[in-house]
Amino acid sequence: MKIKFIYKILLVIFMIIFSNSVFADQREFCDGFEEGYKTIKGDMVLVPLCPLAPITPLNSTDFREGLKAGMRAASRS
Repeated sequence: MKIKFIYKILLVIFMIIFSNSVFADQREFCDGFEEGYKTIKGDMVLVPLCPLAPITPLNSTDFREGLKAGMRAASRS
């Protein structure tokens, strides 16, 4: 019984740590998305909602991937 409780505690701790890093990555992606969108459309534009961040490829950053996604979105609209 105590072992199951310990596993549950460890699982909760792992989920908290993992979720914080995921939210930080999403924030960086959204910052890049906003900057990329404004690069194409200009500073005085309403930026659409930021999409979910994809898995970041090697040799890239979340911000850079957000920039590319924002520029693609601005080019389409």
